[in-house]
Amino acid sequence: MLTENQTSMDVEEVPCPDAVPHTCHRITERLCSCVIQHLHRQCAKILAGNWSSAENVLIEKLRHCGLSNYLFLGSLKDDVPVVPDEPRRVLLRVYGEVLRSNTDSIVMDAISFALLAEKRIGPGLHGIFRGGRIEEYVQSRPLTSTELPLPSVFTTVARHLARIHSLNMPFCKQPTFIFKMIERHLSQLTGVNSPPRRPTPDLDTASTLAAQAQQDADTADGVDDCLDGWAEVSFTEAQEMTSSLLLVEEFGWIKSQIKRIPENLLPVVFCHNDLQENNLLLLNNPEEDGTYDLLPIDFEYAGYNYRGFDVGNHFNEWCFDYTNPDPPYFFYQYEAYPSEEDQKEFWKAYLRAWKMDRRKSADASNLACGDILSLISSIEDGDEELSANFDRLWLEAWLGSLTSHIVWAAWSLIQTQLSSIRFRFDEYAAARMDAYFRLKSSGLAKFSSLI
Repeated sequence: MLTENQTSMDVEEVPCPDAVPHTCHRITERLCSCVIQHLHRQCAKILAGNWSSAENVLIEKLRHCGLSNYLFLGSLKDDVPVVPDEPRRVLLRVYGEVLRSNTDSIVMDAISFALLAEKRIGPGLHGIFRGGRIEEYVQSRPLTSTELPLPSVFTTVARHLARIHSLNMPFCKQPTFIFKMIERHLSQLTGVNSPPRRPTPDLDTASTLAAQAQQDADTADGVDDCLDGWAEVSFTEAQEMTSSLLLVEEFGWIKSQIKRIPENLLPVVFCHNDLQENNLLLLNNPEEDGTYDLLPIDFEYAGYNYRGFDVGNHFNEWCFDYTNPDPPYFFYQYEAYPSEEDQKEFWKAYLRAWKMDRRKSADASNLACGDILSLISSIEDGDEELSANFDRLWLEAWLGSLTSHIVWAAWSLIQTQLSSIRFRFDEYAAARMDAYFRLKSSGLAKFSSLI
Protein backbone atom coordinates (compact mmCIF):
# COMPACT_ATOMS: atom_id res chain seq x y z
CA MET A 1 0.00 0.00 0.00
CA LEU A 2 1.28 3.48 -0.89
CA THR A 3 1.82 5.91 1.92
CA GLU A 4 0.47 9.44 1.72
CA ASN A 5 3.95 10.79 1.00
CA GLN A 6 4.58 8.26 -1.76
CA THR A 7 1.31 9.14 -3.45
CA SER A 8 2.15 12.83 -3.29
CA MET A 9 5.60 12.28 -4.79
CA ASP A 10 4.20 10.16 -7.63
CA VAL A 11 1.79 12.86 -8.77
CA GLU A 12 3.85 15.98 -7.99
CA GLU A 13 3.73 18.65 -10.67
CA VAL A 14 6.86 20.23 -12.05
CA PRO A 15 6.55 23.98 -11.33
CA CYS A 16 5.70 26.31 -14.20
CA PRO A 17 8.53 28.75 -15.06
CA ASP A 18 5.88 31.27 -16.10
CA ALA A 19 5.02 31.74 -12.39
CA VAL A 20 7.63 34.51 -12.13
CA PRO A 21 8.10 37.34 -14.68
CA HIS A 22 11.55 37.04 -16.24
CA THR A 23 12.24 40.63 -15.17
CA CYS A 24 12.54 39.34 -11.59
CA HIS A 25 15.94 37.91 -12.42
CA ARG A 26 16.99 36.57 -9.03
CA ILE A 27 13.71 34.78 -8.32
CA THR A 28 13.60 33.45 -11.88
CA GLU A 29 16.98 31.79 -11.39
CA ARG A 30 15.86 30.24 -8.11
CA LEU A 31 12.63 28.98 -9.64
CA CYS A 32 14.63 27.46 -12.50
CA SER A 33 16.76 25.63 -9.93
CA CYS A 34 13.57 24.39 -8.28
CA VAL A 35 12.28 23.14 -11.67
CA ILE A 36 15.54 21.29 -12.29
CA GLN A 37 15.28 19.59 -8.87
CA HIS A 38 11.81 18.36 -9.81
CA LEU A 39 13.08 17.17 -13.20
CA HIS A 40 15.80 15.12 -11.51
CA ARG A 41 13.09 13.32 -9.56
CA GLN A 42 11.01 12.72 -12.70
CA CYS A 43 14.04 11.26 -14.52
CA ALA A 44 14.70 8.95 -11.57
CA LYS A 45 11.11 7.68 -11.56
CA ILE A 46 10.51 7.42 -15.30
CA LEU A 47 13.91 6.51 -16.75
CA ALA A 48 15.22 4.60 -13.71
CA GLY A 49 18.56 2.79 -14.07
CA ASN A 50 21.51 5.18 -14.03
CA TRP A 51 19.06 8.08 -14.10
CA SER A 52 17.89 7.17 -10.59
CA SER A 53 20.85 8.95 -9.01
CA ALA A 54 21.00 12.73 -9.38
CA GLU A 55 24.80 12.47 -9.09
CA ASN A 56 24.86 10.75 -12.49
CA VAL A 57 22.72 13.33 -14.26
CA LEU A 58 23.24 16.84 -15.61
CA ILE A 59 20.17 18.96 -16.44
CA GLU A 60 20.49 22.35 -18.10
CA LYS A 61 17.95 24.80 -19.46
CA LEU A 62 18.16 25.32 -23.20
CA ARG A 63 18.44 28.91 -24.33
CA HIS A 64 16.13 28.53 -27.32
CA CYS A 65 12.90 26.97 -26.08
CA GLY A 66 10.18 28.15 -28.44
CA LEU A 67 7.31 30.39 -27.41
CA SER A 68 4.99 28.01 -25.52
CA ASN A 69 7.22 25.67 -23.50
CA TYR A 70 10.51 25.49 -21.64
CA LEU A 71 13.11 22.94 -22.74
CA PHE A 72 15.82 21.29 -20.68
CA LEU A 73 18.54 18.87 -21.77
CA GLY A 74 19.14 15.89 -19.50
CA SER A 75 22.40 13.96 -19.88
CA LEU A 76 24.19 11.15 -18.12
CA LYS A 77 27.69 12.24 -17.18
CA ASP A 78 30.49 11.04 -19.45
CA ASP A 79 31.88 8.64 -16.86
CA VAL A 80 28.50 6.90 -16.44
CA PRO A 81 28.19 3.85 -18.73
CA VAL A 82 24.79 3.29 -20.33
CA VAL A 83 23.02 -0.05 -20.29
CA PRO A 84 21.01 -1.42 -23.26
CA ASP A 85 17.84 0.58 -24.07
CA GLU A 86 18.95 3.38 -21.74
CA PRO A 87 19.24 6.86 -23.30
CA ARG A 88 22.34 8.94 -22.67
CA ARG A 89 20.48 12.16 -23.44
CA VAL A 90 16.83 13.18 -23.23
CA LEU A 91 14.82 16.31 -23.92
CA LEU A 92 12.72 17.50 -20.98
CA ARG A 93 9.72 19.61 -21.98
CA VAL A 94 8.04 21.73 -19.29
CA TYR A 95 4.72 23.24 -20.32
CA GLY A 96 4.16 26.98 -20.14
CA GLU A 97 1.02 28.37 -18.54
CA VAL A 98 -0.77 28.97 -21.85
CA LEU A 99 -0.93 25.18 -22.27
CA ARG A 100 -1.37 24.25 -18.60
CA SER A 101 -4.44 26.46 -18.39
CA ASN A 102 -6.19 24.30 -21.01
CA THR A 103 -6.58 20.70 -19.85
CA ASP A 104 -8.00 19.58 -23.21
CA SER A 105 -4.86 20.78 -25.00
CA ILE A 106 -2.58 18.88 -22.63
CA VAL A 107 -4.57 15.65 -23.02
CA MET A 108 -4.64 15.94 -26.83
CA ASP A 109 -0.94 16.77 -26.90
CA ALA A 110 -0.03 13.73 -24.81
CA ILE A 111 -2.10 11.37 -26.96
CA SER A 112 -0.87 12.89 -30.23
CA PHE A 113 2.76 12.72 -29.20
CA ALA A 114 2.50 9.07 -28.13
CA LEU A 115 0.71 7.99 -31.32
CA LEU A 116 3.01 9.96 -33.61
CA ALA A 117 6.06 8.53 -31.85
CA GLU A 118 4.72 5.02 -32.51
CA LYS A 119 4.25 5.90 -36.18
CA ARG A 120 7.80 7.34 -36.24
CA ILE A 121 6.47 10.69 -37.43
CA GLY A 122 7.87 12.52 -34.40
CA PRO A 123 10.50 11.95 -31.67
CA GLY A 124 10.17 8.99 -29.31
CA LEU A 125 8.41 9.28 -25.96
CA HIS A 126 10.17 8.22 -22.75
CA GLY A 127 7.47 9.29 -20.31
CA ILE A 128 4.90 11.83 -19.16
CA PHE A 129 4.70 13.73 -15.88
CA ARG A 130 2.41 16.45 -14.56
CA GLY A 131 3.55 19.63 -16.25
CA GLY A 132 5.52 18.09 -19.10
CA ARG A 133 7.16 15.01 -20.61
CA ILE A 134 10.48 13.33 -21.37
CA GLU A 135 11.25 12.98 -25.09
CA GLU A 136 13.85 11.29 -27.22
CA TYR A 137 16.81 13.57 -27.82
CA VAL A 138 17.34 13.94 -31.57
CA GLN A 139 20.76 15.07 -32.79
CA SER A 140 19.78 17.83 -35.19
CA ARG A 141 19.27 21.53 -35.67
CA PRO A 142 16.11 23.48 -36.48
CA LEU A 143 15.61 24.90 -39.94
CA THR A 144 16.27 28.59 -40.44
CA SER A 145 13.81 31.05 -41.93
CA THR A 146 16.19 31.59 -44.87
CA GLU A 147 15.90 27.89 -45.74
CA LEU A 148 12.09 27.80 -45.87
CA PRO A 149 11.86 29.36 -49.39
CA LEU A 150 14.33 26.85 -50.88
CA PRO A 151 12.43 24.55 -53.30
CA SER A 152 14.19 21.47 -51.90
CA VAL A 153 12.97 22.48 -48.44
CA PHE A 154 9.39 23.58 -49.05
CA THR A 155 8.62 20.58 -51.26
CA THR A 156 9.91 18.33 -48.45
CA VAL A 157 7.72 20.22 -45.97
CA ALA A 158 4.77 19.71 -48.34
CA ARG A 159 5.35 15.96 -48.33
CA HIS A 160 5.48 15.89 -44.53
CA LEU A 161 2.22 17.84 -44.31
CA ALA A 162 0.55 15.43 -46.72
CA ARG A 163 1.60 12.52 -44.53
CA ILE A 164 0.34 14.22 -41.35
CA HIS A 165 -2.93 15.12 -43.08
CA SER A 166 -3.49 11.49 -44.07
CA LEU A 167 -3.56 10.30 -40.45
CA ASN A 168 -6.73 9.06 -38.78
CA MET A 169 -6.40 10.26 -35.18
CA PRO A 170 -8.80 9.54 -32.27
CA PHE A 171 -10.05 13.10 -31.90
CA CYS A 172 -13.12 15.09 -32.87
CA LYS A 173 -13.14 15.29 -36.66
CA GLN A 174 -14.78 18.72 -36.73
CA PRO A 175 -12.56 21.79 -37.25
CA THR A 176 -13.34 23.31 -33.86
CA PHE A 177 -10.12 23.01 -31.83
CA ILE A 178 -8.29 26.11 -33.10
CA PHE A 179 -11.47 28.17 -33.39
CA LYS A 180 -12.37 27.41 -29.78
CA MET A 181 -8.88 28.50 -28.77
CA ILE A 182 -9.39 31.86 -30.51
CA GLU A 183 -12.79 32.30 -28.88
CA ARG A 184 -11.38 31.48 -25.45
CA HIS A 185 -8.57 34.01 -25.82
CA LEU A 186 -10.85 36.74 -27.17
CA SER A 187 -13.39 36.17 -24.40
CA GLN A 188 -10.62 36.80 -21.86
CA LEU A 189 -9.23 39.82 -23.69
CA THR A 190 -12.66 41.45 -24.02
CA GLY A 191 -13.67 40.85 -20.41
CA VAL A 192 -16.39 38.29 -21.12
CA ASN A 193 -14.43 35.75 -19.06
CA SER A 194 -11.87 36.21 -16.30
CA PRO A 195 -8.51 37.61 -17.45
CA PRO A 196 -5.48 35.31 -17.72
CA ARG A 197 -3.36 35.11 -14.58
CA ARG A 198 0.07 33.74 -13.82
CA PRO A 199 0.17 30.56 -11.73
CA THR A 200 1.16 30.83 -8.08
CA PRO A 201 4.96 30.49 -7.78
CA ASP A 202 6.14 27.20 -6.31
CA LEU A 203 8.32 28.51 -3.49
CA ASP A 204 8.76 25.18 -1.78
CA THR A 205 12.50 25.34 -1.19
CA ALA A 206 14.51 27.35 1.31
CA SER A 207 16.65 28.82 -1.47
CA THR A 208 13.61 30.09 -3.37
CA LEU A 209 12.16 31.61 -0.23
CA ALA A 210 15.51 33.27 0.39
CA ALA A 211 15.44 34.69 -3.14
CA GLN A 212 11.99 36.13 -2.49
CA ALA A 213 13.28 37.76 0.70
CA GLN A 214 16.28 39.18 -1.18
CA GLN A 215 14.02 40.48 -3.94
CA ASP A 216 11.80 42.19 -1.37
CA ALA A 217 14.86 43.71 0.30
CA ASP A 218 16.21 44.97 -3.03
CA THR A 219 12.86 46.53 -3.84
CA ALA A 220 12.77 48.28 -0.46
CA ASP A 221 16.32 49.59 -1.05
CA GLY A 222 15.50 50.80 -4.53
CA VAL A 223 17.65 48.20 -6.29
CA ASP A 224 16.40 47.54 -9.84
CA ASP A 225 16.57 43.83 -10.67
CA CYS A 226 14.79 44.20 -14.01
CA LEU A 227 16.58 43.29 -17.23
CA ASP A 228 17.29 45.85 -19.96
CA GLY A 229 14.52 48.13 -18.75
CA TRP A 230 11.93 45.56 -19.85
CA ALA A 231 8.38 46.84 -19.36
CA GLU A 232 5.61 44.34 -18.74
CA VAL A 233 2.40 44.75 -20.77
CA SER A 234 -0.57 45.46 -18.52
CA PHE A 235 -3.88 43.69 -19.11
CA THR A 236 -5.46 47.05 -19.92
CA GLU A 237 -2.85 47.56 -22.65
CA ALA A 238 -3.53 44.06 -24.00
CA GLN A 239 -7.25 44.85 -24.12
CA GLU A 240 -6.58 48.14 -25.91
CA MET A 241 -4.49 46.29 -28.50
CA THR A 242 -7.29 43.76 -28.98
CA SER A 243 -9.57 46.65 -29.85
CA SER A 244 -7.15 48.64 -32.00
CA LEU A 245 -6.11 45.56 -33.99
CA LEU A 246 -9.78 44.74 -34.68
CA LEU A 247 -9.32 41.14 -33.60
CA VAL A 248 -12.96 40.50 -32.72
CA GLU A 249 -14.27 42.12 -35.89
CA GLU A 250 -11.84 40.32 -38.20
CA PHE A 251 -12.44 36.95 -36.54
CA GLY A 252 -16.14 37.49 -37.18
CA TRP A 253 -15.38 38.27 -40.83
CA ILE A 254 -13.29 35.09 -41.18
CA LYS A 255 -16.11 32.93 -39.80
CA SER A 256 -18.67 34.56 -42.08
CA GLN A 257 -16.54 33.84 -45.17
CA ILE A 258 -16.05 30.19 -44.20
CA LYS A 259 -19.82 29.77 -44.02
CA ARG A 260 -20.12 31.01 -47.62
CA ILE A 261 -17.76 28.38 -49.02
CA PRO A 262 -18.98 24.85 -49.94
CA GLU A 263 -17.62 22.23 -47.54
CA ASN A 264 -15.93 20.24 -50.31
CA LEU A 265 -13.68 23.26 -51.01
CA LEU A 266 -12.43 23.36 -47.41
CA PRO A 267 -11.25 19.83 -46.56
CA VAL A 268 -10.80 18.98 -42.88
CA VAL A 269 -7.77 16.89 -41.89
CA PHE A 270 -5.55 16.21 -38.91
CA CYS A 271 -3.26 19.27 -38.82
CA HIS A 272 -0.02 20.20 -37.10
CA ASN A 273 -1.27 23.82 -36.83
CA ASP A 274 2.17 25.29 -35.99
CA LEU A 275 4.66 24.12 -38.61
CA GLN A 276 7.28 26.87 -38.44
CA GLU A 277 11.03 26.55 -38.91
CA ASN A 278 11.79 25.83 -35.24
CA ASN A 279 9.38 22.88 -35.38
CA LEU A 280 11.23 21.27 -38.29
CA LEU A 281 14.45 19.50 -37.31
CA LEU A 282 17.17 19.01 -39.91
CA LEU A 283 18.68 15.55 -39.41
CA ASN A 284 21.43 15.57 -42.03
CA ASN A 285 23.97 17.79 -43.75
CA PRO A 286 22.28 19.00 -46.96
CA GLU A 287 25.59 20.31 -48.34
CA GLU A 288 26.91 16.75 -48.35
CA ASP A 289 23.70 14.86 -49.15
CA GLY A 290 22.01 17.30 -51.52
CA THR A 291 18.66 16.80 -49.77
CA TYR A 292 16.93 17.94 -46.60
CA ASP A 293 15.98 15.16 -44.18
CA LEU A 294 13.39 16.76 -41.89
CA LEU A 295 11.51 15.69 -38.77
CA PRO A 296 8.38 17.62 -37.68
CA ILE A 297 8.15 18.18 -33.91
CA ASP A 298 6.03 20.04 -31.33
CA PHE A 299 2.49 18.87 -32.00
CA GLU A 300 0.99 20.63 -28.95
CA TYR A 301 -1.49 22.58 -31.10
CA ALA A 302 -2.31 19.64 -33.38
CA GLY A 303 -5.91 18.67 -34.07
CA TYR A 304 -8.49 18.45 -36.82
CA ASN A 305 -8.71 21.68 -38.77
CA TYR A 306 -9.16 23.06 -42.25
CA ARG A 307 -6.29 21.85 -44.41
CA GLY A 308 -5.78 25.37 -45.70
CA PHE A 309 -4.95 26.57 -42.20
CA ASP A 310 -1.95 24.25 -41.95
CA VAL A 311 -0.68 25.24 -45.38
CA GLY A 312 -1.42 28.95 -44.97
CA ASN A 313 0.09 29.00 -41.49
CA HIS A 314 3.32 27.56 -42.89
CA PHE A 315 3.32 30.14 -45.68
CA ASN A 316 3.03 32.88 -43.04
CA GLU A 317 6.13 31.57 -41.30
CA TRP A 318 8.23 32.49 -44.32
CA CYS A 319 7.74 36.09 -43.14
CA PHE A 320 9.00 35.60 -39.57
CA ASP A 321 12.44 34.86 -38.17
CA TYR A 322 12.74 34.14 -34.43
CA THR A 323 16.53 34.43 -34.14
CA ASN A 324 16.77 38.17 -33.43
CA PRO A 325 18.95 38.49 -30.28
CA ASP A 326 17.58 41.95 -29.53
CA PRO A 327 14.06 43.25 -28.81
CA PRO A 328 11.51 42.41 -30.14
CA TYR A 329 13.38 39.07 -30.61
CA PHE A 330 11.98 38.40 -34.08
CA PHE A 331 12.35 39.75 -37.61
CA TYR A 332 9.32 40.40 -39.82
CA GLN A 333 9.32 40.74 -43.61
CA TYR A 334 5.90 40.56 -45.23
CA GLU A 335 7.42 40.46 -48.72
CA ALA A 336 8.82 36.98 -47.99
CA TYR A 337 5.32 35.44 -48.28
CA PRO A 338 5.52 32.77 -51.03
CA SER A 339 4.67 33.80 -54.58
CA GLU A 340 1.88 32.04 -56.44
CA GLU A 341 4.52 30.17 -58.42
CA ASP A 342 6.10 28.84 -55.21
CA GLN A 343 2.64 27.98 -53.90
CA LYS A 344 1.95 25.93 -57.04
CA GLU A 345 5.18 23.99 -56.59
CA PHE A 346 4.29 23.39 -52.94
CA TRP A 347 0.85 22.02 -53.88
CA LYS A 348 2.34 19.81 -56.61
CA ALA A 349 4.62 18.12 -54.07
CA TYR A 350 1.77 17.91 -51.56
CA LEU A 351 -0.70 16.22 -53.92
CA ARG A 352 1.87 13.76 -55.25
CA ALA A 353 2.73 12.75 -51.67
CA TRP A 354 -0.97 12.43 -50.82
CA LYS A 355 -1.46 10.04 -53.73
CA MET A 356 1.52 7.92 -52.71
CA ASP A 357 0.55 7.65 -49.05
CA ARG A 358 -1.68 4.57 -48.82
CA ARG A 359 -2.16 5.00 -45.08
CA LYS A 360 -4.73 7.75 -45.40
CA SER A 361 -8.21 6.92 -44.10
CA ALA A 362 -11.61 7.67 -45.60
CA ASP A 363 -12.33 10.39 -43.03
CA ALA A 364 -9.02 12.18 -43.50
CA SER A 365 -10.60 14.76 -45.78
CA ASN A 366 -13.94 16.23 -46.72
CA LEU A 367 -12.86 16.22 -50.37
CA ALA A 368 -14.90 13.74 -52.39
CA CYS A 369 -12.84 11.02 -54.02
CA GLY A 370 -13.51 12.49 -57.45
CA ASP A 371 -12.30 15.91 -56.34
CA ILE A 372 -8.97 14.69 -54.99
CA LEU A 373 -8.38 12.50 -58.05
CA SER A 374 -9.14 15.48 -60.27
CA LEU A 375 -6.60 17.61 -58.44
CA ILE A 376 -3.96 14.87 -58.62
CA SER A 377 -4.66 14.32 -62.32
CA SER A 378 -4.22 18.04 -62.94
CA ILE A 379 -0.63 18.03 -61.75
CA GLU A 380 0.10 15.00 -63.92
CA ASP A 381 -1.47 16.61 -67.00
CA GLY A 382 0.79 19.65 -66.91
CA ASP A 383 0.88 23.23 -65.73
CA GLU A 384 -2.14 24.30 -67.78
CA GLU A 385 -4.43 21.86 -66.00
CA LEU A 386 -2.91 22.72 -62.63
CA SER A 387 -3.59 26.41 -63.22
CA ALA A 388 -7.25 25.61 -63.78
CA ASN A 389 -7.45 23.94 -60.36
CA PHE A 390 -4.96 26.13 -58.53
CA ASP A 391 -7.51 28.80 -57.62
CA ARG A 392 -9.31 26.47 -55.21
CA LEU A 393 -5.99 25.58 -53.55
CA TRP A 394 -5.01 29.26 -53.41
CA LEU A 395 -8.37 30.03 -51.76
CA GLU A 396 -7.74 27.38 -49.08
CA ALA A 397 -4.29 28.69 -48.23
CA TRP A 398 -5.22 32.38 -48.39
CA LEU A 399 -8.11 31.97 -45.98
CA GLY A 400 -5.95 29.72 -43.81
CA SER A 401 -3.18 32.33 -43.71
CA LEU A 402 -5.61 35.01 -42.56
CA THR A 403 -7.04 32.76 -39.86
CA SER A 404 -3.52 31.89 -38.71
CA HIS A 405 -2.68 35.56 -38.17
CA ILE A 406 -5.80 35.99 -36.00
CA VAL A 407 -4.90 32.89 -33.97
CA TRP A 408 -1.36 33.94 -33.14
CA ALA A 409 -2.22 37.60 -32.58
CA ALA A 410 -4.84 36.70 -29.95
CA TRP A 411 -2.54 34.03 -28.50
CA SER A 412 0.31 36.55 -28.25
CA LEU A 413 -1.78 39.05 -26.30
CA ILE A 414 -2.66 36.30 -23.83
CA GLN A 415 1.03 35.44 -23.60
CA THR A 416 1.82 39.02 -22.54
CA GLN A 417 0.01 38.18 -19.31
CA LEU A 418 1.29 34.64 -18.77
CA SER A 419 4.67 33.97 -20.31
CA SER A 420 8.14 34.53 -18.85
CA ILE A 421 9.79 33.75 -22.20
CA ARG A 422 11.95 36.63 -23.37
CA PHE A 423 9.92 37.76 -26.38
CA ARG A 424 7.90 40.88 -27.23
CA PHE A 425 4.54 39.20 -27.67
CA ASP A 426 2.79 42.57 -27.95
CA GLU A 427 4.88 43.62 -30.94
CA TYR A 428 4.48 40.17 -32.45
CA ALA A 429 0.68 40.52 -32.25
CA ALA A 430 0.93 43.86 -34.04
CA ALA A 431 3.17 42.38 -36.76
CA ARG A 432 0.77 39.48 -37.25
CA MET A 433 -2.15 41.82 -37.80
CA ASP A 434 -0.11 44.04 -40.11
CA ALA A 435 0.51 40.95 -42.24
CA TYR A 436 -3.18 40.02 -41.94
CA PHE A 437 -4.47 43.31 -43.33
CA ARG A 438 -1.88 43.43 -46.11
CA LEU A 439 -2.66 39.86 -47.19
CA LYS A 440 -6.40 40.48 -46.99
CA SER A 441 -6.11 43.62 -49.10
CA SER A 442 -3.95 41.95 -51.77
CA GLY A 443 -6.19 38.90 -52.18
CA LEU A 444 -9.72 40.10 -51.47
CA ALA A 445 -10.66 40.85 -55.08
CA LYS A 446 -9.53 37.40 -56.26
CA PHE A 447 -11.25 35.72 -53.32
CA SER A 448 -14.52 37.53 -54.05
CA SER A 449 -14.40 36.42 -57.69
CA LEU A 450 -14.07 32.76 -56.68
CA ILE A 451 -17.02 32.41 -54.31
